[in-house]
Amino acid sequence: MARYYLDIHDGEQLVRDEEGSAFDGLDAAVHGAARSAAEIGTSRLAKGDTSYVVIEVRDQQDQRIVTVTASMTIEWHDPLP
Repeated sequence: MARYYLDIHDGEQLVRDEEGSAFDGLDAAVHGAARSAAEIGTSRLAKGDTSYVVIEVRDQQDQRIVTVTASMTIEWHDPLP
C-alpha cells in the first residue's frame, strides 16, 4: 500500500492533506480523489453552490501526480418553462 495526499482547492483556498491515505496504488488514489470531489460537489449543490472542486494527488515524495476536477454547469435556455 502506498500513501497519497489529496489536497483540495476550491478556487479561494487550499486545504492541504497533511495526513494522507493509504491506497493500493495510483489508480485507487485517483478513484478516491474522484469520489471525494463528487461528494464535495454534491454537498455544495445541496446548498445551491455549483462551483468547481479541484483535488491534487501527491505522492510520498511530495510530487503532484494527478489533478481531478469536478464541476457542474447549469445553462438556461429560452424559452423558460
